[in-house]
Amino acid sequence: MGNIRINKSKLKKKKKKRTRTLLPVQNKLSKDQRDFIDYKDVDTLSRFISGVGKILPRKRTGTSHKEQAMVRDAVKLARFMALLPFVNK
Repeated sequence: MGNIRINKSKLKKKKKKRTRTLLPVQNKLSKDQRDFIDYKDVDTLSRFISGVGKILPRKRTGTSHKEQAMVRDAVKLARFMALLPFVNK
């Protein structure tokens, strides 16, 4: 058992993962001056849903904590009432 030779050129360095930052958008609710989000207003709710069907985060939508909670509850109720799909494929 002699020395073990390692070809250093074949070893790959681990690349650092770059995280993509979400660009903040102006609050879509404050533009319309809305105090309440209705689950039957599918056009407004669809602006807060991604193409896959997930609810967009606060950083992306620009909503406050209280507004995001209203959006979440309205989207969940609209999904339950079959006004919005659970998943878009």
